[in-house]
Amino acid sequence: MGNAARKLDVIEIHNLFPQINLRFDLEEQIGEPSGFGAVWLAYDRWLDREVALKISQTDLSSEILLCRDIEGQTVRIYDYFRGENGWHAYSMELLHSSWRTLSSWIETHRYREHDLQHYFDCLEVMYDALRGLAAIHGRPYSREGRYVHADIKPANLFFLCQPKKRPNTVFRMPAHQDMVKIIDMGISTQRGGYNNAGTPAYDYPYKQDCRPGHDLYSLGLTFLEMLSGTLPTHHTMEHKTRITTFVTAASSGSAFIDNLAIELARQCARAATQLAITARSLLAWLDEKLFELNEANLLLLRSIHHHLLGAMKKDELASAAFPYMAAYFGWKNQTVGRIEFLKVMIADMYAQGLLVRDGSSYRYFVR
Repeated sequence: MGNAARKLDVIEIHNLFPQINLRFDLEEQIGEPSGFGAVWLAYDRWLDREVALKISQTDLSSEILLCRDIEGQTVRIYDYFRGENGWHAYSMELLHSSWRTLSSWIETHRYREHDLQHYFDCLEVMYDALRGLAAIHGRPYSREGRYVHADIKPANLFFLCQPKKRPNTVFRMPAHQDMVKIIDMGISTQRGGYNNAGTPAYDYPYKQDCRPGHDLYSLGLTFLEMLSGTLPTHHTMEHKTRITTFVTAASSGSAFIDNLAIELARQCARAATQLAITARSLLAWLDEKLFELNEANLLLLRSIHHHLLGAMKKDELASAAFPYMAAYFGWKNQTVGRIEFLKVMIADMYAQGLLVRDGSSYRYFVR
């Protein structure tokens, strides 16, 4: 069915969909190949804008309803069309250049050794992807609106690639708006149904029916691929030691952030068989472990990682870090009181596990 849609030319589409001929100027096929249809760049003369037009021989009505139920975490749907001989189509918002698939971003990203900021960026993308999956999987205890995407992978995750330097946070993605859109809902299946149409490299290999945990398993693979630029195998996902080895090979340079990434990937892997691990529970866990931490502590962690080499005693570290934290606190001059304040911060970060300490010399370091 997917091949049939991709082989249609403009004249054939107009013959199948007279209403599309009256309204849209078709320009070219866009997007990555899909097993369930083809997407065209089109100009909508009624709305006076460019849109994306999906065409398929599969009934798209369930996909449209799901997209509208989770609006914000996927593309907006404008109109739906029924064509001749069982063909279907719908028009949707066109995601412009700032929106990229994770697959295209991974292909072009310049991976560097010990890139802590890259890990922060990936964790932000992961957080918003989990928000989207929470919406797809439905409300807790509800019997309605519970779906499994069944094909989570980098090609099906668009994100708003507009990182910006902000002085008061380590997080750089656009604030107060949806950052990730999950696309290609065509094979989404009601929870408990059967679907073997996922992508084998990302799909849980032992599934018998569709569970939300299988989406999380696929997202865990995607997360590790984001971090490293290399897709791990299912063998890697089977044991925490293998995940640890995988992450360590592409370390952030921070023991705290590496361990957070390892545990997140491990939780996603375990979600395939443990019903208690959900998108919502992982969101709450990430809030507790990272996103609700003191921003100043995270900024100090990044400053130490970027600018300060080797281990230092607490007073040495506080003095060396002062220039990098002064902008956050609005300090102009170094004083004894401010150095003491930073020393308290350093002790607090050590207690939280953000810093490591050599017990014999009491020197602090990131890794």
